[in-house]
Amino acid sequence: MIKITQRITASAVWDIEGTEVRLPYRKEYPEPVMRKKIEDYRGVLESRIYEQDNIGLCEAFTVFGGIAFVAIGLTCREAFLQCFSYYAMQFAQEWADGEKCLKSKYIGYEYVFAKMLKNEAIRIHYDFRYILDQANGGDFCQMNEAAFAEYWISVIRPLMKSGLSLSEVSNRVGDVRVSRYLMRIPDQTLAYLKDIAGSYTQRRELISLTKMNNFILGNDSRTGFAGAEPDFLKLLKQITEEEIEIQRTRFVKENRKEMSLHNDVWILYQRHGTGLKLLTVDFRKVNQPSFRKEIKCFLKMRFSGHIRASDRNHLSIFEAVNRICEINDCIRYFSDIDHIDVKKLQLSLEQEMDQSKIMTMFSACRTLYHYLCSDENDSKLPKPHSNPFESLHFVNAKKYHKNTPYIPDKVIEELSDRLEELDETDRLVFQIFSETGMRAKEVAFLEADCLTTARYDGAVRLKYIPYKTLKARRRNGIGEYHSVYISAELAEKIKEQITASEELRREHSLPYIFLHQKKGYKVTMLNVEYFITKINKLIHKYEICDDSGGLWNFTSRQCRKTLVVNMIENGATTMELVYQLGHLNQSTVMKYYAEVKSARLAEMNTKFFKEQFHLLLSNEQLTTFSEEERRLLYVDFRLGKRRVEFGFCTRKLCDGACKSRSRSVHCANCPHLCTGIKYLPFWKELLQAQEARVQELIKDYQQVEIADYEGYIEYRQEMQLLAAYRNIVEMIEKRGGDCL
Repeated sequence: MIKITQRITASAVWDIEGTEVRLPYRKEYPEPVMRKKIEDYRGVLESRIYEQDNIGLCEAFTVFGGIAFVAIGLTCREAFLQCFSYYAMQFAQEWADGEKCLKSKYIGYEYVFAKMLKNEAIRIHYDFRYILDQANGGDFCQMNEAAFAEYWISVIRPLMKSGLSLSEVSNRVGDVRVSRYLMRIPDQTLAYLKDIAGSYTQRRELISLTKMNNFILGNDSRTGFAGAEPDFLKLLKQITEEEIEIQRTRFVKENRKEMSLHNDVWILYQRHGTGLKLLTVDFRKVNQPSFRKEIKCFLKMRFSGHIRASDRNHLSIFEAVNRICEINDCIRYFSDIDHIDVKKLQLSLEQEMDQSKIMTMFSACRTLYHYLCSDENDSKLPKPHSNPFESLHFVNAKKYHKNTPYIPDKVIEELSDRLEELDETDRLVFQIFSETGMRAKEVAFLEADCLTTARYDGAVRLKYIPYKTLKARRRNGIGEYHSVYISAELAEKIKEQITASEELRREHSLPYIFLHQKKGYKVTMLNVEYFITKINKLIHKYEICDDSGGLWNFTSRQCRKTLVVNMIENGATTMELVYQLGHLNQSTVMKYYAEVKSARLAEMNTKFFKEQFHLLLSNEQLTTFSEEERRLLYVDFRLGKRRVEFGFCTRKLCDGACKSRSRSVHCANCPHLCTGIKYLPFWKELLQAQEARVQELIKDYQQVEIADYEGYIEYRQEMQLLAAYRNIVEMIEKRGGDCL
């Protein structure tokens, strides 16, 4: 029943099927006419005639107005909401055909009402944001979201079936909505995620939560993004972790299958802590195809068992083969290479490669030839009769290896003041390195039971596996673990780390104490390379320099060397060093003793020259001199034979005549110059005179209207000389008796 129950001034209260609705009272619409309008409007909603033409809805809106239009519509709620849903779907399809992207948390209902009441015959101008008045806008927004979900799910389904990315959908409606849409179809989503995860394993590519997330939602997406459907994140993590476990066992087992002579690219894996380490062998890098089969046969034999870290050195064979073919284009097989080709290769590489790298390359080639000349060679290609790399010997090979430097006291002091900027774990790792001298892998693989009680009261020992000497320890019947004494402070911090990582160890069944897991990422072990990077960033940030003024470059092995130097200087015996470092013999320790002795001798000589002649002299300038040469240098200084302008020259006579004497800069830029404080007034006079010379030169250029004089050779030479003088003056004033 539809009737007026009450009139209030310019409005009337209507009873529409038991629901009270307040409508404006207008004379042109008496009660019977208004009743007919209400019945017509309700009829349009219930008959769904608006799907063919919305003229009826527009006419009702012009009669009742916005708020009453909704209020009357809700008197037949199901029909009105069905009408809204219909136009919500129309709006979703129309919006999808455009190029706009959804950025807001909710899709406004006003757009649907605007679509519902859009008609060329009856133009309606209204702010639909206020059309609901007292009605619940959340219900209408949810219906709008449901319409969008229905439309975009129909777009997503075929993409999922084809195993394609949903990034295009994600770019339009956002990651949050895609995650919700996917969980509306959980069975299809589960199959889709398993297919994607399986595809990584199929192509032997390591899977990760980030890779999965980026493939599904696009590269701009982040794992664990705010507002994501929790069930989706949980399912994604579950599928990824299951596939990681499959890869961890399957990839290593399938290395043998991957090493086919028909494949030009081998994707191999080796176990590394909690994960796997990738080794890609691309035979396409060997320019001469005829060499590839022999190399494949060799590497297949080499990698058939456990892939070692040192096995990566064998990939240097590729570069050696390419260079030999460039030198001699007649070579097709390894049997064609003779000792002359090898010698030419060595001479060619010496121009652009460190000697240590050349030795590593030649060692790999020598091992290759051992295989090719043996009965194990099944390449069915011409077999070499001899090993041409055996004819070449490197004399004093150990001299080409750079000794690890120890960290100067100056660097340690400045760095210690800045360690507070690192997180607690990094500070603990640095302290372990400094106090124990352990290697990087030994620290990273510390286990939960690493602390043991010593027989002395209050003493604690740190137990670890010395991986570098592990095989030798086993051969000699020595236990796998080695222990060193640590301070009570360090022991307490390690206990805290053991407690902090307990939950991760239990969850992932791992024994290591340095475990870390960011939200949305898999558990990882200590990355020592990243730790070193953070230390070096700290050094660059605060410009922490060594005694020569250069920025220090930190490595974890320097802590080991620094500990050794400190122990030697404090009178430690060789056996104490052997025990502390976990060595099996004294040979390496004796080298450390010799290095420390040589370094201290150089420092003493440097100090002696400074005190005798009041010169700025660096350790590097004396390093190349033997003891006898230093004695002769002292005699020459005393006799004045090496005197030059404002100092002395340390150039060796065997280097020939000096070539700097005829240049405009003379000795100012020469690394062999030794000058000092007593020459400072003369250097200042030279600097002032040169500054005046440069100003006069600029004035002359300006008088003849030359603007681009900075590129002139004359100007550049004078500026170079000015910079050299200024550098020497600043260095003498700044460092006094220290080295240049």
